[in-house]
Amino acid sequence: MPSVVKPFVLLVCLTGCGGGERIEGMQLSLGLTTGRARSVPEAAGARTLVTDEGARATLQGALVTLGSVELFRCEETGLRQWLRALSPVGTAWAHSTTNALRLGTPHVVSLGESDGAVVALGVLHPPPGRYCRARLTFEPADSDAEGLGAALQGARPVDMLGLSLHVRGTLEDGEARDFEFETRGRSSVDVVLDGVELSEASPRAERVFTLAWDSWLDGVGPGESPRNVDMLGNVARSASLQPPVVP
Repeated sequence: MPSVVKPFVLLVCLTGCGGGERIEGMQLSLGLTTGRARSVPEAAGARTLVTDEGARATLQGALVTLGSVELFRCEETGLRQWLRALSPVGTAWAHSTTNALRLGTPHVVSLGESDGAVVALGVLHPPPGRYCRARLTFEPADSDAEGLGAALQGARPVDMLGLSLHVRGTLEDGEARDFEFETRGRSSVDVVLDGVELSEASPRAERVFTLAWDSWLDGVGPGESPRNVDMLGNVARSASLQPPVVP
């Protein structure tokens, strides 16, 4: 019996205990930018869009609050998953790194006159491993949110405290109709990552999320009001991972 138990314990320790060792210096830098998801409409201005229902609109300003970004490991299967569950060191390691996987500083992000500028969201220091998705949560801005001051100092000041989204623009259906929309709601989305893998040999990575603003009014048809659609949900669903820059 001992001849069977000892090799088994050794195997668990090699795969589970070794996996629980935290290697310092892991770093994942996160950013956020904006872009189009669709082709540019004919005779369109910089912020002109056509919804999925055929309504044409122009955004004159938009502010959105990204409350947090949470990182999730790739799901493990088979023997490795079983061994991690058996290993007390592995379990303790997973619970001790909860804060390292969540970027909780809220950012009020403005839709500028053009796309491409990247807002630095911050840096996560997760344990080594492979990460397959990130959860972006849009929620009301608190007093510590980055970008609150900039929103108040803009060409058209907006107090974003307590707001998750503020959008204004013009619907162009025969005659131009101005609209303004804001919400204190909350919406989350999981964005698939391209297999971010951090290790002692490759301890640093950078990823940028893109919000496709030309889908934010989806669900609005000609002559209809933006208040009838889940605009914050549209913002969340518009998030995707920007392809990494290849040197």
